[in-house]
Amino acid sequence: MEHEREPVRLEPKVAMGYLIHAEYGRVAFVVDGLPVIRPLNHAVVDGEIVVYTHHASAFAEAVKAQPGLPVSYQSDEIKAHSHFGWSVLVTGTATDVSDHPRAAQLGRQVQSWIDRPHDMVIAIHPREVTGLRLSITH
Repeated sequence: MEHEREPVRLEPKVAMGYLIHAEYGRVAFVVDGLPVIRPLNHAVVDGEIVVYTHHASAFAEAVKAQPGLPVSYQSDEIKAHSHFGWSVLVTGTATDVSDHPRAAQLGRQVQSWIDRPHDMVIAIHPREVTGLRLSITH
């Protein structure tokens, strides 16, 4: 008899722990009244999600146009064969922190998959953190 998968809610602190070990996620925001989703590499530093991007990227442009931009950030890891894994969703605000004294250090903590110049550090301050882990029911 095959076991069924059951979503188990993650406490916010546990969910953020999953993000610490994830390499990438997707940021969702609104531009000109339309939803936009972009994949990004990230690092979790002092409870915030830090991304390092190019100042002309869609996300950077949106943050520059609206400091404190409302965003959602989602990351997950679902195994293709077993369909087990986790998903975390963070809602909060994004701010350009490139002028922060530690900006260069923060940016270096993000391991980007893109080999273009990155010159803008953005921090996402979580307001709500939710997550699910897919596990087996007995």
